[in-house]
Amino acid sequence: MYLFVRSIRTKTSASTGSYEKMSIATRLRSVLDLKGLSIKEASELVGIPYRTLQNYLLDEREPNAKALSAIRTHLGISVDWLLTGEGTMTGEAPQQEQTGAVTVNPQEEAILELFRSLGEAGRREIQSAAEEKKRLMDVEQRLKDLTEILADTKRPA
Repeated sequence: MYLFVRSIRTKTSASTGSYEKMSIATRLRSVLDLKGLSIKEASELVGIPYRTLQNYLLDEREPNAKALSAIRTHLGISVDWLLTGEGTMTGEAPQQEQTGAVTVNPQEEAILELFRSLGEAGRREIQSAAEEKKRLMDVEQRLKDLTEILADTKRPA
C-alpha cells in the first residue's frame, strides 16, 4: 500500500490546487481542524489507535487500506482527495451534477463547510433557526398577500 500511495503522489505532484500540494498528513490535519477534533477524539471516532493516527499526522506513516476505509466511513472524507488532493474533500459530486441545478456559490460553500464542521447539537440549532426563519418569512408573505386581497376588496368596483 505504501508504494501505491507514493506512486499516486508522484503522478499528481504536477497538479496546482492548494490541497493537491499538501501531503496526506496535511490534508488529514485540515480535516481534523475543520471538524474540530483532537487526535484522541478522531482516534476514537475512526477506530484507529492514537499513536497510529499521530504517525499519519506527523507524516511518519501513511494510512493503509483499512485505515483509509475507516477515515472515509467515519469522517466522511473522500479517499481520492485524501491521497491525491484531487476532487472534493467529502467525495460528493458537485451540486450541479447531483441535481442538475445551479452550482453552489462560494458563500454557500463556506456556510456548508462551517455547518459540517459543527457538532450534532450545533447543526440542530442552526437547522432549527433556519426553519424558524423560513416559517416567519412564509407568514410575512402570507400576511402581505392577505393585505393586498383585503385592499382589493375594499376598492369600489
